[in-house]
Amino acid sequence: MEQKQSVTVSPEAIRKNMIWNVSGSIGFIGAQWMMTILIVRLAGYTEAGYLSLGLSLTNIFTNIAYFCIRNFQVSDTRSQYDADTYVTHRAVFTVAAFALYTLFVLCNGYPLYVMVFLLLFMIYRLSEAVVDVFHGIDQKAWRLDVAGQSFLMRGVLTLAAFIIMEKLTGNLIVTTLVMLAMAYGVIFFFDIPRASTLSPFSLRGERHSLIALTRECFPLFLYAICLNAVVPIPRYMLEKIAGSEVLGFYSSVAIPASVIQLLASYIFTTFTALFSDYLFQKDRARFMALFGRLTMAIVLIILLALGGSLLLGEWALVLLFTESIRPYAYLLAPTIVCCGLIAMVWFMGTLLTIMRDRKGLLAGAVAGTLTAAAASWPCIVTWGMDGVNIVLFLSSAVTLAIFGVRFVRYRW
Repeated sequence: MEQKQSVTVSPEAIRKNMIWNVSGSIGFIGAQWMMTILIVRLAGYTEAGYLSLGLSLTNIFTNIAYFCIRNFQVSDTRSQYDADTYVTHRAVFTVAAFALYTLFVLCNGYPLYVMVFLLLFMIYRLSEAVVDVFHGIDQKAWRLDVAGQSFLMRGVLTLAAFIIMEKLTGNLIVTTLVMLAMAYGVIFFFDIPRASTLSPFSLRGERHSLIALTRECFPLFLYAICLNAVVPIPRYMLEKIAGSEVLGFYSSVAIPASVIQLLASYIFTTFTALFSDYLFQKDRARFMALFGRLTMAIVLIILLALGGSLLLGEWALVLLFTESIRPYAYLLAPTIVCCGLIAMVWFMGTLLTIMRDRKGLLAGAVAGTLTAAAASWPCIVTWGMDGVNIVLFLSSAVTLAIFGVRFVRYRW
């Protein structure tokens, strides 16, 4: 077992980590978003449908590979598990995720072209889970600049490969092959060498350590599954009640609003290791001071986004999605509020993970999911698209209330 080392972090290092993490992550997410827009112009609506299917299916199964271990890994201040265990665990569960996904695809009887694309696309998406464990090593050493550079390189290279190959071939199989080659190339020639210099590792985690880590993080895995289900539940109900076109309008408005949630999460995840150090040292004063500053930062982001939506929201939505979106532009402000509340839920969830409060995490996540499931039908039948935001607000408020109680009752 490794020993905890005291790390002194300068404000300049924190700033560097945050800037690289935020800019790199947004660049990578932006590149993926551009793919979903450009595919229609480059290859048509049929290929766009295949890409959408691939994104939807892989989003479900990649959760198995992640197993919600990243925050646990970064906050493992006592080095309860070594780097070998974390890397080996990710390798094992990545293979398991691909095996289960392959079985699902084969059982659904897709045409050969679609099936091959879906399998290759899963290999590409699993690169995000593979590199995540190395970024955990980077983060523990306060080297999120490495992770940010990796995000930017993979985003630029895969987007360039996507545009060039789709324009030349219009074939998602060939395009995905080139994309995954680019993604894994960055991982093997950039991420792994840098992570190994910070904490040497190999694929040889002991069996009992792997089992123990799986058992310890299983409640976190269930917590993540529940929280990830909150947003799709009311959207699913909206599609069933009002149809795909109405869901399309709502989803289009929600795209820019979700950036607020992502931005907030990229900021507070930068400080996971610092929270862990303060907790390890039982330094409640500095822990709470940092908590207060980040809470105010999230609130400020929400307020700035609300101000921007009131001034430019309708104009920006029409520019992005044409005049047809104008009647629904009013949804942007309440959607921003909901995304901000969800960001606070994930922030509090990160803190409870650091505090190892598995019962609190599960209780809050399950309560929020049950609230979303119970409220979706009556709210959407009564208020239509507005009902989706009402459901998200209610479910997030319930989860946040439970997380808040557990946070306050934590014994230092």
